[in-house]
Amino acid sequence: MDVLSIKGTSQYPEIQLDGNAGKLSFAGNSLPEDAKGFFEPIIDWIVSYIENPCEETTLTFRMIYYNTPSSKIIFQILKRFEAINNKLSRVKIIWEYPDDDIDMKYAGSDFSESVKIPFEFVEYKE
Repeated sequence: MDVLSIKGTSQYPEIQLDGNAGKLSFAGNSLPEDAKGFFEPIIDWIVSYIENPCEETTLTFRMIYYNTPSSKIIFQILKRFEAINNKLSRVKIIWEYPDDDIDMKYAGSDFSESVKIPFEFVEYKE
């Protein structure tokens, strides 16, 4: 499967989707005015990946900030992976957050309570 790589900016997250390794990562800010349009090719890639996932899939989120439309899409992504967890692939979420950003830690915690996928919380220093 092709690798999808999107370079991050101050408004858009850096995205690395490697289907051959089962590693998907999202990092930085996500503030697109048209979140649906921005994430459409990413969702399309994920839909294709889910048809034939690796035995283990790891999604890593190292977000700085995201707006409400981006939050909704992150939730949609997590729900898609919830559907294949333990059936087609063992899925794990790594939620990285700055040690001084309790809000981002709680955001990950909220997601973890809404989906049935194991979350690992990793604190880092900025």
